[in-house]
Amino acid sequence: MVLTDYQKVPLQDAFKKAMLGDKERAADDTTYLLYGGYNPLTVQITHILNNKAGLAWTSYSHTAVPIGTSAMGGGEDSFNGYYENTDGAKKIMEFMGVDYTLQMAQN
Repeated sequence: MVLTDYQKVPLQDAFKKAMLGDKERAADDTTYLLYGGYNPLTVQITHILNNKAGLAWTSYSHTAVPIGTSAMGGGEDSFNGYYENTDGAKKIMEFMGVDYTLQMAQN
């Protein structure tokens, strides 16, 4: 995977923060907004992979309320509207031809 300079800079910063360990890492609001209390390197790698896959998330946690969704591309009509938070994954698996009931049974 090729990384752009735009991706390398925050990745290097996240690596440095991750190597500090939990106790030494800053606990300010900016750090929390960037990493949601999770390992900075893990979060940054996840953001890069999501971006390359065309995925975007607005939260670090689950929600108990229906969420608004939208999509562009094949199957986009299946994602317009409000759905329970677990329905998004089911719709993605269905579009990919993956039997989500089988996936759920294996977990």
